[in-house]
Amino acid sequence: MSEIVLTARDLTRHYDVSRGLFKPHATVRALNGVSFELEAGKTLAVVGESGCGKSTLARALTLIEEPSSGSLKIAGQEVTGATKAQRKQLRKDVQMVFQSPYASLNPRQKVGDQLGEPLLINTSLSAAERREKVQAMMAQVGLRPEHYQRYPHMFSGGQRQRIALARAMMLQPKVLVADEPTSALDVSIQAQVLNLFMDLQQEFNTGYVFISHNLAVVRHVADTVLVMYLGRPAEMGPKDEIYNRPLHPYTQALLSATPTIHPDPSKPKIKIVGELPNPLNPPSGCAFHKRCPYATERCAVEVPGLRWVDNRQVACHYAEQFVA
Repeated sequence: MSEIVLTARDLTRHYDVSRGLFKPHATVRALNGVSFELEAGKTLAVVGESGCGKSTLARALTLIEEPSSGSLKIAGQEVTGATKAQRKQLRKDVQMVFQSPYASLNPRQKVGDQLGEPLLINTSLSAAERREKVQAMMAQVGLRPEHYQRYPHMFSGGQRQRIALARAMMLQPKVLVADEPTSALDVSIQAQVLNLFMDLQQEFNTGYVFISHNLAVVRHVADTVLVMYLGRPAEMGPKDEIYNRPLHPYTQALLSATPTIHPDPSKPKIKIVGELPNPLNPPSGCAFHKRCPYATERCAVEVPGLRWVDNRQVACHYAEQFVA
């Protein structure tokens, strides 16, 4: 069995929000009970609409923000309650690639220095050894030796994301969190960058948490898919199960809205009506019930728990009805 590199158990992240003078503070449950395990060399894709909690999950997993409650283990070591020294050590094992390659690199620092910085901070390597490792990593992501002395503004978006990926992989982390890493790139470049992600994963046996709203991209890279809605998991399971037989109405609607080259006329188109609910005042019962074409009175009052149905976990009272 593969090594488990990341474990989340009932992970939550809540924010207190001021609603104005003389009004009580409100709580936004941006992340509200997420659990999963990630194996080395595997990819968990997290999908959902904007505002569903994907980026909040990314910040919690990369120790940028502390979870409000729940358990998070990186390479078997518990993060919650860890000392400052322990957290610094754990940060080497989990790295992040951000959405925008134009904002994530320091415009005043040469590329070689930016790639060498993780080694400078976390290792005792000499300057010559650091330079050698940086140049080796640059070659792996398709950058030439002369790029070492150049600044970020001298590169295209695709090249900058290669630089960002190289920087994240310099310490050979056990976990890489990628937050929409291709959404700011031209379509013609996206496939190249995705293939590079997969090549590096195969070489270093890194576990990926790949956050995206593009279900076509997710189908290319994922092993397991986690569909989120308003901070909660709606459905989670193996990629092929989710794509071929989605059981949650929200997953069905997301896949129905994804353009395909050969659409299946036998599959009905499902439209999501209305807007994502206000996270300050979420609806009672199932958070999706006001937009769901199959909702009943039970959905409006009873929160569906995540349960096993047809080889995946799904939070829907009527999931069995959709099993083919």
